[in-house]
Amino acid sequence: MECKLNLKLLLGALTIVILTAGCEQLSSPSSSAVPNNSTENASSSSVTTDRSTASDRISDLNLTDTQKTKAKQIEEQTQAKILAVLTSEQQEKFKAATQGYHESPIRIIRSLNLSAEQKQKIHEIQRAQRQQFQAILTPEQQAKMKQHRGYRKQDSSD
Repeated sequence: MECKLNLKLLLGALTIVILTAGCEQLSSPSSSAVPNNSTENASSSSVTTDRSTASDRISDLNLTDTQKTKAKQIEEQTQAKILAVLTSEQQEKFKAATQGYHESPIRIIRSLNLSAEQKQKIHEIQRAQRQQFQAILTPEQQAKMKQHRGYRKQDSSD
């Protein structure tokens, strides 16, 4: 039972990492009138890779139980805020797609055909989420997160 709870917490933290890591990827060039200046345009295979290694990145942080609880709270608050931005149809699609964590939240969000205003609001929500998550980390954990982001950027630019 404890293993299942830890897995749920890790999956919640994984969602946080994926959502925050994908802020720059939220607007794909084909679905946005605003140019995407990010160098992190990931292919579907690298999104899958990011997703599988995001769990490793979270595990590498060695979060305490308190941090895991706070991360889960941040994730739940963020999801509620994102849902508030979506139309009822988009909410249903998002909830259905995130139930089993089978697909990348970034990919799910991209598939919702968001308006420019929705994209901006979600980007702001994700930015706040990233700041909240960083605030619960120790300086050492923050350094590890920064290092992991650096590796991801290098991998996506190859």
